[in-house]
Amino acid sequence: MQENMTDKQLEVILNLVADKFESCENMEEVKKAVDDVRKMAKKEKTE
Repeated sequence: MQENMTDKQLEVILNLVADKFESCENMEEVKKAVDDVRKMAKKEKTE
């Protein structure tokens, strides 16, 4: 069964992603942040 995401859940996720990128000072940190976000997304899918 697929559950639809609420607006509030989407807002929380987008804020977490924005916070992750806000602290990046160069492209290497951006690449690491992208990898971290992707790992979090995969982790959520498997649970």
